[in-house]
Amino acid sequence: MTDQEFQEAINLLLKENKEGLRRIYEAYIKFIYAVVFDTVGSREDAEDITSEFFIKLIRVAGQYKKGMPHRAWLATIAKNMAIDVIRKKQKEVVASAFSSEDEENSDYLDKKANESVSSSVSPVEEQATLAQDMREAMKQLNDKEREIIDLKLLGQMKFKDIAHMTRQPIGTVTWIYNQGIKKLRRYLADYERQ
Repeated sequence: MTDQEFQEAINLLLKENKEGLRRIYEAYIKFIYAVVFDTVGSREDAEDITSEFFIKLIRVAGQYKKGMPHRAWLATIAKNMAIDVIRKKQKEVVASAFSSEDEENSDYLDKKANESVSSSVSPVEEQATLAQDMREAMKQLNDKEREIIDLKLLGQMKFKDIAHMTRQPIGTVTWIYNQGIKKLRRYLADYERQ
């Protein structure tokens, strides 16, 4: 989606026309999900936050300033929402840390979550296998590498916009990106040899 198309979609949103939200949703659902998932690391939380993101977008559309890098703006909102969920969960964990019953429930829920993740991947379908390989490859990256690669590849952001969003020099951003890409290539090359 170009900056002009995004501005048009925002204008529609501001007029309470749902077509604007549909356009943004179709263009950025995968990007927003990737940003959120990289932050929270949980498929279920990422799905919930991504859904909430598009609801929130209706409320905050008026805060977008024409000419802003829109992908960075969207990513910042999504990342902040994900961080809020992490903080909330950390507070809940601290509050229930002294209850052994809660701890047993937590272990049970963790086990169930792991079972549902492992049973949801179908090795028969080629695309599912490729997606799983990429998820495994992405685990080889540190958080910064994963974030920058997602912003660059999925978000199709320019390095200068990523640098602005992450508050890092552009040279650092490009270096981190290149290091991450090298790690992915090495991992996938090793994987294919197995």
